[in-house]
Parts: sequence; structure tokens; C-alpha cells
Amino acid sequence: MTRPRPSEPNPRAVSIPAHERLVADLGVRLYASLVSPARILDRFRDEAQRAIDLTRRISEEQGRRRVSIRRFAGIESSSRDWSVYMTLDHLVRVNTAITALIHAICSDRHHGVEILFEDVEPRAEAGADRIQALEILVDRYDHQIQCLGHLLSRSRYPHPWFGPLNARQWHALATLHNRTHRLQIEKIIRRLD
Repeated sequence: MTRPRPSEPNPRAVSIPAHERLVADLGVRLYASLVSPARILDRFRDEAQRAIDLTRRISEEQGRRRVSIRRFAGIESSSRDWSVYMTLDHLVRVNTAITALIHAICSDRHHGVEILFEDVEPRAEAGADRIQALEILVDRYDHQIQCLGHLLSRSRYPHPWFGPLNARQWHALATLHNRTHRLQIEKIIRRLD
């Protein structure tokens, strides 16, 4: 089976309606152009910390339990039956990839950075170690963004739904992505009761 590349159409994109993708695309581009990278970083950290705090309130058994939730704006249908730990695992994987990607874009050398769909899919067996993994990743991401400053670059890297994005836009997307999956964790936890 051929692995879809970010520049190729996303075969899973049909699971999010076109109008949601359009709104998200415009939101990412507007957010990146109007808000400083430092303020976006504050929001990135806040959303990740809220997800971590929510996860710490549940037992390990609850964290591993897969729960079906209704699809809401911004989430793919295939993500509707994850556990809390799977959601954290996905955040770790996506944010790790975006960390490398932003560095590559800002250095104007992509160094073979490539994000494939299967690289960001969560492991079904994800466990409580994902809490610390996300904390470590957020600190690493924070350090990198602070070192890179204004995230100015001419280089872009294609997102499968939104097309070519620059470093600031990927940074904005990472923050909005954290928010979406923090909301998902809230919905999963409500279904655990």
C-alpha cells in the first residue's frame, strides 16, 4: 500500500466536511497573522496543560478505556472512539512532528522532514506514560519556539487539508489542534461516568 504524502490528497479528509476544513484553514491563517508567536505559545501550553490536568483526574483504567463520542467540528470520524491516553499519544506524535517541521521551515532546510498519516495515529495500547511524554514535549516545543522568535521564513510545508503553511501557521495549527483534542478528552471523560 502506498503511503499518502502530505502534498497528496488526504484519503481521510472526507471525514471532515469541506465547510469545516475551510473555516479551520481561514482560522489558522488569521490566527497566525494577527497574534504573536509568543501569545500563541501561551495558548499552546495552556491547552496542553488543561488536557494533562483532565487526564490526571481519572484512573489508569479509565484512561485506557475507549469511548465513542459524537463527532464535533474539527475532529475526524476515525477519532471518535479513542481513549484519553490514545488522544494524548496523538498529541505527542503530532506535536513532535510539528516541532521538527517548524525548525526545518525556519532553517529553510527541510532535511527530509515528512509527516505521514500513520506516524500520527495513536497506539491503542497507549498508557499513563503519555502524560509525562506530553509534558516533556510541551517543554521542548516551548524552548524551540522561544529560540526561533518571530518564526519568520519564506519556506512552507504542505498540510494535507490546508495546503502550504509557513512556520507561524504551523505553530497556530498546533495550538488549535491541542484545543480540539483537549475538547475531545473532556467529551471522553464525560462518557466514562
